Formats: sequence, C-alpha cells, structure tokens
Amino acid sequence: MLLKVSWGSSWPIKICRNPSFYFMEKKGWDQFLSDNGLGNDEFLTFTHQGNMCFTVDIYQIDGKELLTPRRSATIASSSGRNKREQRNNIYKDVKEEEDIESWSESSYPGHKTAESTGRRQRLSLSNKKAKETEKSKKKKMKVESISYDSQDDSLSLVPEFTLTIKKSYLIFLGIPKMFEELHMPTEATMFKIHDPEGKRSWDVMYKFSNNQTRFCAGWIRLAKELGLEIGDVCTFTLIKPTEMLVRVSK
Repeated sequence: MLLKVSWGSSWPIKICRNPSFYFMEKKGWDQFLSDNGLGNDEFLTFTHQGNMCFTVDIYQIDGKELLTPRRSATIASSSGRNKREQRNNIYKDVKEEEDIESWSESSYPGHKTAESTGRRQRLSLSNKKAKETEKSKKKKMKVESISYDSQDDSLSLVPEFTLTIKKSYLIFLGIPKMFEELHMPTEATMFKIHDPEGKRSWDVMYKFSNNQTRFCAGWIRLAKELGLEIGDVCTFTLIKPTEMLVRVSK
C-alpha cells in the first residue's frame, strides 16, 4: 500500500496477513512514524483513494491538523538522504581507487607493495559485500513478485488471479496452483464470494486436494446468477482469508 500526506510525501509499505486479518509490515510502518516524527498520541485518519493508495491526515494532541512536516521529521529525512549519499560516495571512491590500482599495476607490473596488496584485499572484500547485497535484493524482489499476483503496476499487494472461463468452469472452478499454495487454506473451507457492487454474495465450498483445489458446491449457482459464459475473463481478489471479490469482463 502507499501512504501519502498533505505536503506531498509518500511511503510504500508492504502488507502481510495472518489467518485473521491484514496488517502493515513493521519495518515500513516504523519508517513512516520516524520520518514524520510521530509517536506522541497523534490521531491519524486514512482515506482510501483507490489502488491501495491512502491519504493520511495527521492531527496533533491539541486537535490541530499537521499540514507541514515537523522539523525533527525533516532532519530525519535529510539524514536518510545523507546516508545514501555517503554510501554512493564510498562506492565511487572504491571504484576510483580500483581503477588507479589497475592502471598502476599495468604500468609497473613488477612493482607490488604491501600497501597495494592491502588495498586489493579491501577492494575485494568491498566488492564481495556489494555483490552479496545485490544478490540478496534480487532474491527478495523475485520472491515478492511471486507472492502477489497483480494485473497492474500499482503498489497494490492484494492477492488475486485471473482466468478465462471454459466449459468445465461453469460446473466447478479450479484454483491456479501457485495462488493456492501461497494464499489458500489447506482444508475444505466455505468461502463467501461477492460481486463488484457488493449487492450480491454466494457461499461456495472450497475443496482442497493434492491434485487440484477447486470451488465446487455453490459454484454452479454463482456462475448462473452472474451470467458467466465461455470466454468471459474473471478476476478473483482475496479480500479476507475466506472472502473473495469477483470481477467479470465479457
């Protein structure tokens, strides 16, 4: 999700869930509090603007709305930028030293001192740490891209899957294996599926098996009342552990 405040700053925060409810990841939430100097009995309101983007209004303990960043928050934000700049400068210095060392050795191949050897060892260690960090970031990005199925490039992290209706799907609906492994229960469960307007809902039995999990009892009624036809594209969004929203495109 994305949190935006009145003076234009924003913070992307990952959403996690347990069997009962969704919650904001502690690291991202703590960063939001720290950057805005919060934690002294402030009152916050969250207004959903769509696509998991929330406007956050902050009120102080005296009831006055905070319309500009606090000085402590500005300093914290500036400190964060300074740390990033320091890391970039360190990398730049290491790179320049590596280029000089390489030129020196190519110009004087027989000239090797204890100092140059020490520099090479430090550079090797720095490069190794940088590669490990980059590898860890790529691995994390890969896991996150698998954990959540989204059809757009927004910051929405709500799990969903999309499929095209075929003949057998009018009788029962097979759940994609990846989605089932990441988000669905491992036992037979009654799901409530809502239409986009929230005017209708259906109780549908979710059946778990090692071969294929599916929506069965109650699904035929849903398909008939929604007017599903072969070729329709359906998107299912998991809004609660046992509740889904279905959108149909003809």
